[in-house]
Amino acid sequence: MKYCIAIMATLLLAQTVIPHKSLAQDTPDEATSSTEPQKEDKMPFADAKPEDITNENFPKLIESFVFPDAEIREVVKAIAKLTGKNFIVHSQVRGKISILADTPITVAEAYKAFLSALAMTGYTVVPSGNFLKVISSRDAKRDSIETYSGRYFPVTDQLITRIVKLKYISAEELKKKLRNIVSKEGEMEDYALTNSLIITDYGSNIERFMGIVNQLDVPGFEERLEVITIKYAKAKDISDLIDEIINKGQPKNQRFTSSRFSRTNQAESSSSGAESFSHVIPDQRTNSIIVVGNEAGIQKIRALVKKLDFKLRPEDSGGVYVYYIRHGEAESISKILSGIASDSTKAQSDTGTKTNTAAPPTAQPQAIFGGDVKITADPDNNSLIVSASPQDYEVVKNLLAKIDIPRDQVYVKAIIMEMEAQKSQNVGINYYKFVEGTDGVGRIGFRGTTDVASLIDPAGDSGAIISLGDKGNLTTVKIAGQELEVPNLLGLIKILKKSVGANVLSEPQIMALDNQEALIEVGDEVPVGVSQALGTGTTPTTASIERKKATIKLNITPFISPDTDTVRLNIKQSVSQLSKKQVEASELAKAAVITNERNIETSIVVNSGDTAVLGGLMTDKEDETVFKVPILGDLPILGWLFKSRETSKSKSNLVVFITPKIIRNAQDGSDVIDVKLKERIDFIRQNLQGRDPHGHTIDNLPRRAFNSSPTTLDEEPLEEPALETF
Repeated sequence: MKYCIAIMATLLLAQTVIPHKSLAQDTPDEATSSTEPQKEDKMPFADAKPEDITNENFPKLIESFVFPDAEIREVVKAIAKLTGKNFIVHSQVRGKISILADTPITVAEAYKAFLSALAMTGYTVVPSGNFLKVISSRDAKRDSIETYSGRYFPVTDQLITRIVKLKYISAEELKKKLRNIVSKEGEMEDYALTNSLIITDYGSNIERFMGIVNQLDVPGFEERLEVITIKYAKAKDISDLIDEIINKGQPKNQRFTSSRFSRTNQAESSSSGAESFSHVIPDQRTNSIIVVGNEAGIQKIRALVKKLDFKLRPEDSGGVYVYYIRHGEAESISKILSGIASDSTKAQSDTGTKTNTAAPPTAQPQAIFGGDVKITADPDNNSLIVSASPQDYEVVKNLLAKIDIPRDQVYVKAIIMEMEAQKSQNVGINYYKFVEGTDGVGRIGFRGTTDVASLIDPAGDSGAIISLGDKGNLTTVKIAGQELEVPNLLGLIKILKKSVGANVLSEPQIMALDNQEALIEVGDEVPVGVSQALGTGTTPTTASIERKKATIKLNITPFISPDTDTVRLNIKQSVSQLSKKQVEASELAKAAVITNERNIETSIVVNSGDTAVLGGLMTDKEDETVFKVPILGDLPILGWLFKSRETSKSKSNLVVFITPKIIRNAQDGSDVIDVKLKERIDFIRQNLQGRDPHGHTIDNLPRRAFNSSPTTLDEEPLEEPALETF
């Protein structure tokens, strides 16, 4: 009851009509009506809403409105009398305000001055039915203050709520940028779904805020949808690439989490805030990408797409490339690269499917290719056909640059010699080296002894044929009780042929690639009777005959050391010989032909230019020769009166001299040719009296190939073969 009485007393006080003559306490300061003709108000002031209180609606003037250091309650009484509005003043409202207006002003201006004075002391008015409550501004924010969302709002110091709908910029971003614009009693919140700001503040401050917003919320920064057609690339590839650029450093599960029209503030915006884009979605059916962003952001993506979406060469666009092998073989290189690609694909699948997190960490093979790589060899063109992405093809080319390199070669000169021996030797294969121009000692022997005396005096060793001495000097050797001087390996061979009964079976020479087998095979195929079927009655006797090879074969596979001038040789050497017994064709099926085969298979290491000697293959040879008188010598029993038979037996030893020479460049090859040319010239001087009918044709071919200057030739007229005189 006491509370109701207090309210009624307050209402009666607010409705008391205060005379215009004096609105202050016994002071000359007062609000008085002007003596000039007054314009009529358009409506009763008491019924006016805050937005209606303007000079246009209330033009009536008062001569002055002066309240120096007046109590708030006294000023409220004066305003109530002047405007006809009803007020409720909270009991906690205390303090003094000063309003000094000595010149004529309108009632609307006086009311606005009253609101401004209240705001300065932390108070405001809040409508409540037909009353205006005077309360603190802090409490007013939670009270029923007026809310405005249209174009017009009261530009006074009365606390109001203003809803601002933004068209082009993000409300959330604007709130962060302008949060210090509102007064200390004001508040500002954003509502993302409608891209709006809700501001509670004095109307005058909101007007200032709106002036800033109108300058910022302009076309060009709103988000919209844009479809960009991709012409040459794949839409998904372009979209993924832009995704990596926009969301650099963000986990995939946090990418593009903003609303479709949310005016995103993601990190993809530029430092100036001009470009923004929140979604980039590929449409594989139309091969296009859908971009959600503002105009500047969309234009930036368009520029990026223009740089990425261009026409490639047919082989690049299809992911198919042709690489021509320069030095190796396409088929072998294809197998190597295909194995690497297969291992890379397996490493990718193992990495993608492994889910056991409890297992201890182990080193996983790294996939060197990003996708599937297929490599096919084209042997006709010695090329590789590679199906891969451009990035993976670059990896393939880097591998090829290390695999497809020039391979060194080895020039191998071999001498296969057969020497007669008078005693049988119970030995295996021994290996020695003839080191040209060094201190090395070479030996051809069979017992494998390392006795120094046997090396110096081979004639005293029953198991040795010959030994060689020190470098550079003429070496004196004893053969068959005679002392002979041996200048070099060729001199040794000559001595062997003259003094020991040596027979040079073959002198093959061949050029072999590093780590590739080379084969020399020389000989004949001879008919040999295999079986005979005797005829019965009218069936004739038939014989089965096949051809067998009587050849000298040398297989060599060199392995060149990359750091030194040494060569490892895998050697397979075989000699297949037939007996000297001559058999007529009609007797082939009846005759037995003996085939002698001797084989050497070993691996040795030799310095480039040195000579290795392999020996110790002994064989017993028995030859039978028949001399007879034709027809008479074929008679049974009596034929022995007209024929004779001679049988000879001998033992022979097979020795192989092998000299490898590494050919690393054109100069090494030129040196070998120069040596061969010198040997040829020496042969012509010794055997053809220095005249070569083919000198002009033969000599200039290798010299021209290596850009050597040809020697001066004594050429005869062109009608006759050109001759070269040495």
